Amino acid sequence: MAKKTDRSDGRIGVTHVVENLEIGGLEKVVLSLAHYLDPQRYRSAIVCLGYGGELLTEVEKSGVEVHVLDKSQGFDPRLVWRMARLFRRLGTDVVHCHNLGPLVYGALSSRPGGASGVVYTAHGMKTSAETKPAMFEKLGLIDDFVTVSDDAHRIAIQKAGVRADRVFTVINGVDVDLFDRVARVDGSVIAQRRESIGLRADAKVFGIVARLSPAKDHATLFLAFAPVAAEFKDARLVLVGDGELRGDLESRAADLGLTDQIVFLGSRHDVPELLSVFDCFVLSSYTEGLAVTLLEAMASGLPVVATDAGGNAEVVKDGHTGVIVPSRDADSLSRGMRWVLEHGDEALGMGRRGRDRVAELF
Repeated sequence: MAKKTDRSDGRIGVTHVVENLEIGGLEKVVLSLAHYLDPQRYRSAIVCLGYGGELLTEVEKSGVEVHVLDKSQGFDPRLVWRMARLFRRLGTDVVHCHNLGPLVYGALSSRPGGASGVVYTAHGMKTSAETKPAMFEKLGLIDDFVTVSDDAHRIAIQKAGVRADRVFTVINGVDVDLFDRVARVDGSVIAQRRESIGLRADAKVFGIVARLSPAKDHATLFLAFAPVAAEFKDARLVLVGDGELRGDLESRAADLGLTDQIVFLGSRHDVPELLSVFDCFVLSSYTEGLAVTLLEAMASGLPVVATDAGGNAEVVKDGHTGVIVPSRDADSLSRGMRWVLEHGDEALGMGRRGRDRVAELF
C-alpha cells in the first residue's frame, strides 16, 4: 500500500487518469504535462486504468509516480472506491481525466477521494462530440472541459451540448528543441539511419507516425502512394506504429504490389531520429483531435501533406507550411505527395516555415 502523501508542502496534487500508456499522442501529452509541470507548485501522478503499456518504463524513469490498476472488462464499481482511496493517499487536489473511460472512473472517484476539481480533456473529434461528459458537467462532476483544437471546441458545444463557459481549448504542444536538434544532423548520419531501417541513402522517403487503426486510414494512404511509387521508383513509404490493422495492411501492401516500397517499423521509441530520415510527413486520418505527430514532424522541419480532419488545418497552413487535402480522398492525397517530390526547393521552404510556426505557437 502506498504511503499517504504529505500535503503540508503547499503544492497542488494533480493526478492524471488514462486508459493505458501505449505509444500515442494522448499518452505523450499526458507524459509532457506530468513531466513539465513546475515541481515547486505541483505534485504529479498518473493512474492507468488498464495494463500499463510500452511507455510505462519511460514514465517510471522520469520520476513521475504511476499506478497501474489492471481493470477488467466492463464497468467495475469496486474500482471507483479503489481509486478514491488512491486519490486520498496521493493527496490529489485535481483529477485530470483523459477521454471518456478515464472520465467515468475519475469523476466518480474524485469527490470521495478528496479532490476539489475535475478536468476532462477530449483528445479527439469523437470524444469531443460525446454527450456523456455534458451530462457529467450538468451533474457537477466536471469543473472544466478541455478540447485540443478550435474545431473540437465547436463540436463540444454544438454536438455534445456542453456549456460554452465550461469549454476551453488548450492546444497540444511538443518539445521543439528536441526535434529541431535531432533533425539538424549531417547527411552521413541520415544515411546511416536510413541504412539501419533498410532504406537507400538517396531514396525519396514519405513517412507516417500513427497507430495502425481505422481512424488513421492507412488504406487510403496506400492507394495514394501506389501511383507515386509507380512514377518514382525510388519512393518509399515508412510506417511507424503498430495496431490491430497491421496484418490487414501488410496484405493490402502486397495486393498493391508495394511490399518492397512500404516499410513497417512497428512501435518505436526513437521517433525524433526516425523523422530525420523522412523527406515528407504524411497524415491520412479521417478523424483527429490535434495530432502530436504532426507537430513533431513540423518541429523537425519536414514539409507535410495532411488531411483536413480535426485540427490538422489549424496546424498546417495550406500552401505555406504544407499541403492540406480532403480526408478519404486518395487522388488528392496522391497529388499532394507528388507535388512535394516535384517541387523540392519549395517543399523545403515549407518545412522551414513549419518549424518556425511550431516554435512560435505549439
